[in-house]
Order: sequence, then structure tokens, then C-alpha cells
Amino acid sequence: MKEIISALRSSVLCRNMSEEQIVDFVQTSSIVQKEYQKGSVIFQEDDKPTKLYLLMSGKVSICKDTMSGRKILITEITRPGDMFGEIYLYMQMEQYNIYASVQEKAQILEFDSDLFAMKEGKLEPSHVIVFQNILTLFAQKAYFMNMKLQVLSSGNLRQCLVRFILNQQRGSNVVKLQMTREAMADYLNVARQSLSRELSAMQEEGLITVSGKEIVILQQEVMEEYL
Repeated sequence: MKEIISALRSSVLCRNMSEEQIVDFVQTSSIVQKEYQKGSVIFQEDDKPTKLYLLMSGKVSICKDTMSGRKILITEITRPGDMFGEIYLYMQMEQYNIYASVQEKAQILEFDSDLFAMKEGKLEPSHVIVFQNILTLFAQKAYFMNMKLQVLSSGNLRQCLVRFILNQQRGSNVVKLQMTREAMADYLNVARQSLSRELSAMQEEGLITVSGKEIVILQQEVMEEYL
């Protein structure tokens, strides 16, 4: 139980909750801790949503396959306390149109679908706070999805890549990416080789320098002209 409480303490699910409220939430919820090995699938497309998932450790990718078999990366779940699957559960959708695969061995907390069930016509006090936190999370995810749509609708690969890089910029010309090169290619829906070629071309033109997951913007104004 200590591990579960520790994971919830760092999660948006229990934001602004006291230790006593988190304990109450755990005691009044159906929670199972599971371990998934690398390469395993937590849920597949067409499965019926029955759980909310919270990452304790490891790495999970949320993906969708096209009709031609191409994998599109929707997002990566990497930070302990991050959730996934909550929208499908809350909206009582009949099935997933995405799937969750494990990239690094993961410890997952799984909450049953009765998380928001009312008892005697009302929610448990701790569940009310959790419910409010989830609504905030919905708004945040809608914002990030809008940002991704802006990137993918920017035009050619150069324009999409520039917008992606500038979206990661935080008051400095040094951009530290949270994704691997392969994950970035999936996010932008391009072949990894195409992405590497474009990054190399941008380096040769003196727009950026790339070192691992760090990109240094050398010509800010020229980059912004692609927007």
C-alpha cells in the first residue's frame, strides 16, 4: 500500500490532496498493481475500456496503426504518476481506437471502472477531488492534442519539424527533447530516415545543431519564418 500511496502522491490524479485523503481514496477504490514486460500490450484496439491506468515506473507508448500497417505514435507515458485510458473510461466508450504497448518494463496501477460510481447518490469526498483533477487533466490533454494538430498540419516536413522544435522551446535557444529519434518520427508520422535527413540538412544550413536529445537553435528568426 505504501508504494501505491507514493505513486499517487506524485500523480495529477491526487493533486492538492492530503495524505489522509489519499489513503481514503485508496481504501475506497478498487486498485490493482501489475507488472508488464517490455513488448507486452496493456490494451488493444477494439478492447472494451474497463480501467484507468497510472504509470508507476517504466515506459508505455500509446499508438494507432493505419490501414496499411504504419504505426502512428499518439503519445508516450514516461513520468511516474502519469495516467492513460481515462477518457475512454469516463466517456463510457464501447471500445478503444488506440493501443498501449510497453517499451520498458512497467509497473502499472489499474483502477476499476467503478472509480466514479456513486454510493447512496454521492461520491466519496476523496473521489470528488480526484474527479476535479481528472477534468483538469482532460483540458490539458485537449491542449496538447491541439498543439500536435498544429504541428502535423504545418505543411511539409521542414515546417512540421520547425514547429515541433519551437513548441519545445522554453525561453532558451537550447531545446531538450523528451523523445527518442524514433518516437519523434512516429509523432511526426514520417520515416526515421526522412527525419534524420531533414535534421542533417538543417544543421548543414546552420539553422540548428543536434546532439543526442539536445537541439541548439542557431538562427531563431529564420526558423520562425517557416511558421
